[in-house]
Amino acid sequence: MKTEQLIKDLLKQDESGQLEFKEVVRKDAIGKTICGFLNNKGGQLLIGITDSKEIKGVKDADKIAKELEQFLTKELVPEAPVMVSIENYDEKQLLLIKVWEGSKQPYIFNGSIFYRRNDKTVQASSKEISELIHKRQQTEIHWERKAALGVELGDLDMEEINKTIDAAKFDLKLNTEKLEPLEFLSHYGLYQNGNFTNAAVLLFAKNPARYIPQARVRVALLKGGKTSDEFTDDRLLDGNIFKNRMALLDFFDKHLQLKRKFDNKDWGRDDDYEIPMKALREGIMNALVHREYSVPSSAMAVIIYPDKIEISNSGKSPYKQRELTKSHLSMPYNPDIAHMVFLRGFIEKIGRGTIMIADECKKAELKAPVWDIGEQTVKLTFYSKTKLGGAVDGAVDGAKEKDNDGAIDGAIDGAIDGITKGVKEKLSALLKAIAANEGKRAPDYIKVIEVSERTMERYLQQLKEADLIEFKGEAAQTGGYYLTAKLKSKLK
Repeated sequence: MKTEQLIKDLLKQDESGQLEFKEVVRKDAIGKTICGFLNNKGGQLLIGITDSKEIKGVKDADKIAKELEQFLTKELVPEAPVMVSIENYDEKQLLLIKVWEGSKQPYIFNGSIFYRRNDKTVQASSKEISELIHKRQQTEIHWERKAALGVELGDLDMEEINKTIDAAKFDLKLNTEKLEPLEFLSHYGLYQNGNFTNAAVLLFAKNPARYIPQARVRVALLKGGKTSDEFTDDRLLDGNIFKNRMALLDFFDKHLQLKRKFDNKDWGRDDDYEIPMKALREGIMNALVHREYSVPSSAMAVIIYPDKIEISNSGKSPYKQRELTKSHLSMPYNPDIAHMVFLRGFIEKIGRGTIMIADECKKAELKAPVWDIGEQTVKLTFYSKTKLGGAVDGAVDGAKEKDNDGAIDGAIDGAIDGITKGVKEKLSALLKAIAANEGKRAPDYIKVIEVSERTMERYLQQLKEADLIEFKGEAAQTGGYYLTAKLKSKLK
């Protein structure tokens, strides 16, 4: 859904318990409204609109959006995910603030607890405060917040925890420069009373399936379609949510082909997968975040068929199919997991993910994706116009072509046949990293392009076979990777 349509839909509505308009930016008034939304069912605040719905706009929107996000993150207690976005409408810039229903009610702003009563933000009554406290007590026994017994700090993936700490640096209440992992996890409720929670295990354990077997994810390529029982590639992923996300993207990289489009107006090239990767990323992230993990029979599967990709998971959706492609408020089933993924930037703007999926497929001229919502399952199906699963890992042909992106990109460009855009981009990033910092080992470059060890080995082998890099050194522990003389001569 384009921004214009989103704003148009909001303007058709009257102010309510989940929607409010404001003409100007007044931080205190905005803080009260957002606090009220958090203590109710979440909401959207559109700024730059008069009471009569006249479009006034917001000047210096970029600057003010950042200031508001920092202000709300600092002043709302306890901390909550707040999304401030800039929306263009009628040649003016508006600010849209969205929040989920808070999972740690009651929320406090400026020393008071605010609540939404119909379309008004008011100070909560003693009865409303009591109800909020009772509601919080109920959420505290949610499965993701229960203790995962037997898990120790050494069982967690410090790399992923530190990446999340780095991503949280915008949070003014945290001194992330000195923050220890245990302090970080405690701050977000993932370590309580000497125990790590189930959410902490799913997010950060090195082997979460050891404690929660249903955390595994099946991913497979079925070239013969649903009537076939022959899987060309069938795997069971047992990493944490962040590692499984990367493994799933690697799987798409391996099996989906690149589709090239040319724009006759500017002779530019727009490359993407047979099914848009932006939509696929959002689809798998939604499934990972909103799964019903508490049931031992819980499952998640990603299957590539010749004509479609299905992403299915155990869980319930509060929305029907038709509602998912319209503006709606996101209601995460696992709010602690969703918060961490939000910090990492892997969740699309709150309430926009499913809309973006539909828009990306429409832009690619594909059949609209379908959400099949059952009582205990949610399945998202992407349809393709071409036969899927035909990509192969090809060797990189050396720098025969040069394009406007430079000689290194030109060296990689020869690999486009039989290889995906994602692989090409990763290979290019890897080659540039080696050029900028020769002599390093594979683990050092993994940090740069964020792929699994197995995928890194494959990429390095491709670059070596193409005579673009070479390994120098007597042992793997002491040697490193360098550009070949052949490539260096082309870069001069």
